[in-house]
Amino acid sequence: IVQALVKHTLTSGREQPLWGGKSLVRSFTTLQGKPSPPRNLRVIERDLTSISVTVDWQVPVSPNGRNTYVINYRVGSYTVATVTEDTKQKYTRAVPPYTLSGLQPFTVYTVWVQAINYEGFSSLESEPSNLETFKTLIDAPSQPQQLQVVDTQSTSVRLQWRPPLHLNGVNTKYNIMLEEGRSVNPHTHINEFLAVIDGNISNVTITNLRELNWYSAWIVAVNVRETDGKQLTSPPSDVKVFGTPGGPLSVPRSVSSYVSDASVVITWEAPLNLRFDSNIRYHVSYYNTSSNPIEQIDYEYVSGTENKLVTFYYLQPSTNYRMKIKVDVGYNLWTRPVTHDFTTETEKMSQPCNTPSVAQKSTSSVDLTLYCPSGDVANLNDCHISHYSIKYRMHNSGNRFMKRDTTSSPFQLYSLLPFTSYEIRLTAVYHPTYCNIFSSPSPRLIVKTDPVAPTAPRNVRETTINARDVVIQWDVPEYVNGTVSRYRVGYINGGYLSSTSTSIHLTDLKPYTSYTYIVQTLVKHFPKNASEQHLWGSKSLERLFTTLQAKPSPPGNLRVIERSLTSTSATVKWQAPVSPNGQNSYIINYRVDGVGTCTIVIFPANASQKEMDVSLYYTLSGLQPFTSYTVWVQAVNKE
Repeated sequence: IVQALVKHTLTSGREQPLWGGKSLVRSFTTLQGKPSPPRNLRVIERDLTSISVTVDWQVPVSPNGRNTYVINYRVGSYTVATVTEDTKQKYTRAVPPYTLSGLQPFTVYTVWVQAINYEGFSSLESEPSNLETFKTLIDAPSQPQQLQVVDTQSTSVRLQWRPPLHLNGVNTKYNIMLEEGRSVNPHTHINEFLAVIDGNISNVTITNLRELNWYSAWIVAVNVRETDGKQLTSPPSDVKVFGTPGGPLSVPRSVSSYVSDASVVITWEAPLNLRFDSNIRYHVSYYNTSSNPIEQIDYEYVSGTENKLVTFYYLQPSTNYRMKIKVDVGYNLWTRPVTHDFTTETEKMSQPCNTPSVAQKSTSSVDLTLYCPSGDVANLNDCHISHYSIKYRMHNSGNRFMKRDTTSSPFQLYSLLPFTSYEIRLTAVYHPTYCNIFSSPSPRLIVKTDPVAPTAPRNVRETTINARDVVIQWDVPEYVNGTVSRYRVGYINGGYLSSTSTSIHLTDLKPYTSYTYIVQTLVKHFPKNASEQHLWGSKSLERLFTTLQAKPSPPGNLRVIERSLTSTSATVKWQAPVSPNGQNSYIINYRVDGVGTCTIVIFPANASQKEMDVSLYYTLSGLQPFTSYTVWVQAVNKE
């Protein structure tokens, strides 16, 4: 309260003081200050688990306000409280204790606490409390990684894997689970091993397996809790299915060859040790051992119920070949291959066929002009071409040759893949009535089909840099079908921009503005006897992003509405910023002219107040009568 003391002089000349009436009682609260540190921080041991800990402390001796507590913790043992990028923080206004969760098992942490008081836009932080170090308890490891079958023998297998990403303990061991059959759901096991750690790779060899049999293998990692001896088991690794190959009695027998002109007939007998003869199939392939590197030419499949015989045609004369035969006993479980070498006869034709020439091509076909010499056969006359045989395959694919026969030229190869290189060879078959021979194959022709429009770019995404910059990224189309010339990004109000990489940086965008965009691929190719051509691919799906808010321009035309002015209130009016650059809120600042501190009022704007032609109003109340004030307004965007 406030009270006045006045004095007056009595007739006697003596002064006499008089106390006046008391003012109404008013109250005020001082501002918050910096608190002293929290005290006696400790870890409650009984509440410590593998993923959580409870800490307790005493409140500051001098709180100096309404304390908020920040609990700082980081991995490692430290003696100085330093907040770094890897420091995690939890805030609470509750009184201690406090439980930290989401921790890593079997990990050392350092924790400390600070008290904070908030005053206006400022925060007043205490000094750190004492530091406490603790270690979370052992837990089950995470899943073992990258299980691989690195070697299989007829009665053994070697497995290799990487340790779990999180061991969550020490002296981790591995249980290897193995069962017969092609299982993908691990449930039982017949063997258990303690694997030997080799650097960051673990491995084990399992023996006493059956020949020509399927097995499923997986592993789990195990930690043993010291307090009670309980085994803590990880989730199982991925299941690996493997087959053991056969021994010496599981390969084809008595392989022989009969060579005639440019062909060979291969025969063999079935293996002795086969349990599923009716279900097996043979894979017969042959290689040109005279080439460097050795080139696989072709292969055939023969079922187990058929005669053990296969014929290959169009071989090179006077050439060394190697035949390989292996057996699939079911589900692509192959035995080890048996090999057989042979040499073709000398060439009977004086000239090979010419290399086919390309008459025209498209995205899925090639038209070929064919020519092979007729007659002029060594010591033979009247040998005329019966038909042409065309062999083709994707270049450098290692696939078997496909074959088509024709009696006419030009000839069209169709159902080809777009923008794909093919290797083509031509052989003439001479009339079997007189000659029954083949010409030598022509030199190979490499031709590439035309491209088709690429599919849409994949995984289109954007990254916001700031209110005016956004980076757009994407992955190449699943089917490019050509050579990428460039990409273009089209967005509303921005037109098209080009990029030769799989990203583009958009600049000078408007803050707090929504943009829709697409990405498209341009490929190029060179048709025969034509200039370079371009094909636009499919557009990606439209994507939408909104730029961040930015600093707004100042509010305009601030004034006091005179007719609303009273002894304790005033209404002010202003217009929204010319460039709001976001969802504006407003700060109305006012103070007594030349003295005192500012009084701040936060005034959020609604959607209509973002329009430039809408005026905004706010009434200031609780003013002092007959007092001069200064007022100003600021626009604020919060991002």
